[in-house]
Amino acid sequence: MRPHFFKLTANLEKLALTLCVLFVGAALLFPDMLTAHIQPLIINALSVLGGPFFLLVNFLLISVIVLAISPLGQRKVGGEHASVEFSTFGWLSMLFAAGMGSGLIFWGVAEPAMHVLQPPLKQSLYPDRQGAALAITLVNWGAHAWALYAVFGLVLGGLSHNSGKPGDISAPVLSVTTLFLSRVGQLKCKYVIQLVAILAIFFGVVGTIANSTLLLRKGIELELGINSPWLVGLTIIMLLALLYSLSARLGLKKGIQTLSQFNVFLAFGVLLWLIMMVPLQPIIDVAVSGSKYYIHLLVTGTWQFASQLNEPAWGNSWTYNYYFWWLAWGPFVGVFLAKISQGRPVWQYIVGVVVVPTLVTLIWFSVFSGSAIAWDSGHSSGIMAAIKTDYTQGLFVFFKQLGWQGAVLIWSSLLLLLIFVATSADSAILVIRNLAGTKSSHRSSLYVWSFTLALSSWVLLLQNNELLNRSIAIIGAVPFLFIFILQLIGFVKEFMAELQE
Repeated sequence: MRPHFFKLTANLEKLALTLCVLFVGAALLFPDMLTAHIQPLIINALSVLGGPFFLLVNFLLISVIVLAISPLGQRKVGGEHASVEFSTFGWLSMLFAAGMGSGLIFWGVAEPAMHVLQPPLKQSLYPDRQGAALAITLVNWGAHAWALYAVFGLVLGGLSHNSGKPGDISAPVLSVTTLFLSRVGQLKCKYVIQLVAILAIFFGVVGTIANSTLLLRKGIELELGINSPWLVGLTIIMLLALLYSLSARLGLKKGIQTLSQFNVFLAFGVLLWLIMMVPLQPIIDVAVSGSKYYIHLLVTGTWQFASQLNEPAWGNSWTYNYYFWWLAWGPFVGVFLAKISQGRPVWQYIVGVVVVPTLVTLIWFSVFSGSAIAWDSGHSSGIMAAIKTDYTQGLFVFFKQLGWQGAVLIWSSLLLLLIFVATSADSAILVIRNLAGTKSSHRSSLYVWSFTLALSSWVLLLQNNELLNRSIAIIGAVPFLFIFILQLIGFVKEFMAELQE
């Protein structure tokens, strides 16, 4: 039994690749299978698991805040002897680019505008439509999401001496199962954990690439007048694959860190340029109103979320879907955070991973949505009507109102999105290969994963269905939820045992 199992473990990468390729083949040959069977299955799973998981993330947000201000906040990620490897700017750049930078470009104008057109929150509780729209957007993209990432990084960061080496995704679970599983049973458990984590990461990134390509394709079609969705989509995905393959090939410092830092400079350049071109007062107004509503939701509303919504089922397609998407990204963002955060005090880690990105998210959505909605209201420019018809064109319709400077902003935003997706994909590939036990010298594995990722994204892009992309992105997250719960139990168990010692 043991030799057979060790042989199976050695072929983990081959099995994971085979499953991914089988999915691509099935989706290509039977495209209706995705929309007719897989998407409803995911929606049904969210209707059952979404609410309880949302409450769990609420609890985790409170936990990381308490941890940061407690005496334990002085402990170092990776242990007392760990040393800081990256500068603070490089560290923040990488965590933001790997986390959800691409989503801010995709939804910066569209999501708050959509929530203004069709308010999810009850207007009797949140009468200011635009402030309520920003608040619910921040529930989807703000502190909860980043707290989930922060917990993954802490669980996998070697904070406890007994929790295994940093980045060991199975060690916390094995700590729980050691009492009732034999050595062989634990090895099998580790194999399953790594396989599910690889699939969760893979499909989470595939959904992101497909979604982002929808926006990139729309921008290029509108700017260049090209009406060939198939060709433009394929070209974008090929360019993305080339970019993230090269970045992953160069490694963490030369590739991922360099791209991440460049994109952070570019993102703030776009943000400041836009602020100088539009009235500032509407941005301030929506930021203040949205922040008040968001704090109210954090304190009371998210604990009784369904009672805040006009339609309780709305959360299945939006908030709960997002949170499972973050969960799908959790294994690779967590491993990535654990690796780049070694040596930092826990309080600094939590401020950097939760507080700073949440503030940036607040500013980003306030500037983009606040200025776009105010511009449409003052100039009757059709921005909101365009978003209602096809939300992927809202950003471009808005920027087109700004003349030649708007054209510069459009191409800058497309470049931003391209690089943000690439920095997510290259980080994911590095973590997938690490989980699969692939030696860094085996370059062929890197290119095989890059090609499979691109091919899967292209097949999904052919469906031209944003909601389907989000459903596919969380396929692996649903089973990984149970692994995550065991990770939390194991982490707490080992941490408490160490404190008692």
